[in-house]
Amino acid sequence: MPPLENVVSFHRTAAAPVVNSPATPLQLIRDWFEKQDEEMRREIAGMAMLLVLEFRGPPENGSRERCGYLRRWLSQAGLPNHTVIGRALTFRTCFEYFAESRFTESGWTRSERAAFKILEDAKRDPNSETAHLAPIAKKMLDALPARKSRWIEVRKSWKQLAGTSLTPRALRIWSALHMERGRRDSSREV
Repeated sequence: MPPLENVVSFHRTAAAPVVNSPATPLQLIRDWFEKQDEEMRREIAGMAMLLVLEFRGPPENGSRERCGYLRRWLSQAGLPNHTVIGRALTFRTCFEYFAESRFTESGWTRSERAAFKILEDAKRDPNSETAHLAPIAKKMLDALPARKSRWIEVRKSWKQLAGTSLTPRALRIWSALHMERGRRDSSREV
């Protein structure tokens, strides 16, 4: 394991060193989540509710509640290390699965084709089941360039976070530091 000086910063006061506790992986994910714009947060929270928390409900209702629920899930205090790491890995895997189509040109092409198909089907049969999706498809096509550029930024920030703080090695280091801190705190109480 690397020396602690390489992992956390020390602040010296008087003669006793004080170690700043590193943020948990869940805190880092939450901080990243909060830096996204409102629309991106709603999409990410919707994904989390569906894939991570297995919530089944209408996607258009309660986006604020979903963001709040995800925030609480990422912020729950007092979780054991294995739960923190499990949640971080679960979120990472589910987010990357969900966002993959938004991180690649082929994913955007598929979305565009699907929207055009809905519009074509609605023109052919205005009373069809898919016709009620036509306004959504039109809105999605109009917003596609802006959404694509926002998702490019989300991808950059996610890759930075995941590549530095959510790797297996980074999670093991965090866990070891957290366990060591817990042992020190326990020995002080005795």
